[in-house]
Amino acid sequence: MATPDPNSSSSQNSSSSPNSSSSMFQEIADGRTNLVFEYVWNGNPATSADPDGVSLLQWCAYYGDVSAMKFLLTQGASFEGLGENLGLNGACFHGHWQLCQFLIERGADPNQPSADTGETPLHSALVKHESAKHTLVVKVLLAHGAKPNCATKPGVETGGFMRDVRTRGESPLHRAAAFGQEEVIQRLLDAGASREAKDVNGDSPLTWASWHLRPTPILRKLLYGDFRIRLEHQGMETYLRGKPKE
Repeated sequence: MATPDPNSSSSQNSSSSPNSSSSMFQEIADGRTNLVFEYVWNGNPATSADPDGVSLLQWCAYYGDVSAMKFLLTQGASFEGLGENLGLNGACFHGHWQLCQFLIERGADPNQPSADTGETPLHSALVKHESAKHTLVVKVLLAHGAKPNCATKPGVETGGFMRDVRTRGESPLHRAAAFGQEEVIQRLLDAGASREAKDVNGDSPLTWASWHLRPTPILRKLLYGDFRIRLEHQGMETYLRGKPKE
């Protein structure tokens, strides 16, 4: 499956007439997916693709425009171009909760792991720092039966982060511990996520949260075994800063 790239030739300004089909396609690739309706009504096929092979449906999925996607599907477009598991992992990665729900309703499996990395849709939804829209994605996935204790395949390069990152046999809770909002951590725990799950290095979600300097309320949620944090604990920065005499 070709991956939409807003910096590709299809999304750059063109010398074509503003009213031409190619110019309109480029505008759609730039994010104006509302033009999909006019584009098709002008006689262009709903299965159209840009020079890089990225279809209208793929661009609309990239931007999370479910209404435009539904229209294209009624006009002859097919889910096949969205790739593995209807592109659910990509929708989760981009934080499109409405699209995630739509894809699951159309048959996408919220528990299907990526063939190469073993990352599930839950893993893909937990790669951004305290993102509210990704918390909504996790809520949708869990509501549709996503399992919170699946682990990735260790040592495989993943595109879920910027560059030079490999999976560590981590669960979704590991990633949430490092990057997620407190709400998403609680949702995973309520769904049965294990605080004691270990990655390939023997590290728990508590370890990941500690490495990433997460606040005390998050650390407390991840405590297990003999680990404790005093109730009056306010964080190392507070203690190091001290307090002037009044």
